[in-house]
Amino acid sequence: MSSTPQKEKILEFFYSKGILVTPEALEKIMMNNLGEMIRSLLTSDVIDTGYLTEKQVYTILTDSNKTRNPYFEVDYSNLKVNSSADEFRKYFTSRFEKLKKIILLSSHMRGTLPISKAKKTPGKVKVVGMVSDTSVTSNGHRKLLIEDMEDSIQVIIMKKNPVASEIILPDEVLGVAGSVSTGKGDPVIFADELIRPDIPNRVAEFDNAPAAFVGSLSDIHVGSKTFRKDDFLSMIKWLNSGSEESKQLKYLILSGDVVDGIGVYPSQENDLEVLNPLEQYSILAEYISGIPEDIKVFIMPGNHDAVRLAEPQPVLPGALKKELPENAFLIPNPCTLLLEKRRVLVYHGMSLNDLVELIPGMNYSTIGEAVKELLIRRHLAPRYGGKTPLIPSATDYHVIEEVPDIFITGHVHSHALGEYKSVRYVNSSTWQSQTDYQRMMNFSPNPSILTLFDLNSRNVVKKDFKPSE
Repeated sequence: MSSTPQKEKILEFFYSKGILVTPEALEKIMMNNLGEMIRSLLTSDVIDTGYLTEKQVYTILTDSNKTRNPYFEVDYSNLKVNSSADEFRKYFTSRFEKLKKIILLSSHMRGTLPISKAKKTPGKVKVVGMVSDTSVTSNGHRKLLIEDMEDSIQVIIMKKNPVASEIILPDEVLGVAGSVSTGKGDPVIFADELIRPDIPNRVAEFDNAPAAFVGSLSDIHVGSKTFRKDDFLSMIKWLNSGSEESKQLKYLILSGDVVDGIGVYPSQENDLEVLNPLEQYSILAEYISGIPEDIKVFIMPGNHDAVRLAEPQPVLPGALKKELPENAFLIPNPCTLLLEKRRVLVYHGMSLNDLVELIPGMNYSTIGEAVKELLIRRHLAPRYGGKTPLIPSATDYHVIEEVPDIFITGHVHSHALGEYKSVRYVNSSTWQSQTDYQRMMNFSPNPSILTLFDLNSRNVVKKDFKPSE
């Protein structure tokens, strides 16, 4: 490929992210032949300023800080907000515009109109809006209030329409195709169809390359009295066993709540074997040091870890990285990893609690269906203001802009494997036994399972390290 098409492709990538690239910066990128690693240049500073200079490229490429690595795209450490009304406006604008762009790619949405224009257009129309209110009429019909950047409109879904039974969440962005009624009162759309961002139908392509597994586990809770230490050590022993599958494991992802922390909930100290969080992380580092050095280990924070609770969460603090081996990398939450040309989306999963409450019939035993709902809506936390604290930044980092090949979550201590439109997903297993709270909720976790995804085929393997009964 000649340099001119390469330059155009690089510029197109940065322009799509709203970033202007100086000629000097472009030349430096070309000289380094970054390939997929070009995404590592999208730091928070670059995103905030909207510019990429030669000096920034040099600084990013030569930064020896271990927490900055070529595998993930965005660093949230410098994300600071004052939670002003303007910041909330920017946040929801970012969410709406990103998801609207995805929805408009659907052939069903050709000829979409702004709501203000659709109100004046009798007959069939198509609009895109964010759901600000949902209700049921006295006659049993569904009623939505949706809004775009300029206007809002009521949407009626007749109870006989199959669409009326669909799950509609507050704050999700969707397309509506239907007919406008301009009779007495304000215009109303009678919906025929709802169009969501969703994952496009596609066929994943694989070559005949040797197996390269990425392993997924979550919610280790080191320091808790209910941490399943023996099972975890059995897993590490297997990683060192030299078996065919263990030798094919190239990457290992720990998707949050790696320690139990302290002060996360009232009287937590009564449940802890190790009270000091720093000591908990030291113990974790010892376990990580026992993992073969040719396996790259990615460690994500969760709501029990020593970072801010509000998402997106930055990488874990420096006290941990100093104790970790060279094959360990700290990643933020959420995060997209680029592994063997595959996109692996990792999210700790706090929003799954909201979906369990919002979706009728949903529970922690069927959490795989909730994971699928996130993919359908192309958003990791579609409900704002629930149990998931979100930072109202100028960019909504929870929008799933690029379709992942693998989607990993955790948090709820269940285990669910599935596939949705060629996206393989897992709600990763915990390494903690049933807690008193879970017992009160009549929920039994499915612990001590390592899930392996082959990046070069559709093969998925479950390795259960619970002692046989």
